[in-house]
Amino acid sequence: MSFEVGTFEFLSGETTKTVNLTESYSLSPVVNITNNKNINVYLTDIQNNYFIVEKNSEESATVYYVVIESDS
Repeated sequence: MSFEVGTFEFLSGETTKTVNLTESYSLSPVVNITNNKNINVYLTDIQNNYFIVEKNSEESATVYYVVIESDS
């Protein structure tokens, strides 16, 4: 089972971010995200080699993520 963890920054004014994964997963990965601010961040697309995150605020934020390859 493959997995990876990481962080990225949303700069002030950014509302969408594409995160390229270091692994290419053969099965759809499960992605868990959280952030350091009181704003909503949400996944809009998950693929085998990237995922897209959006937020509902113009302020900057740090997003933490964990990606795990699903079993089925």
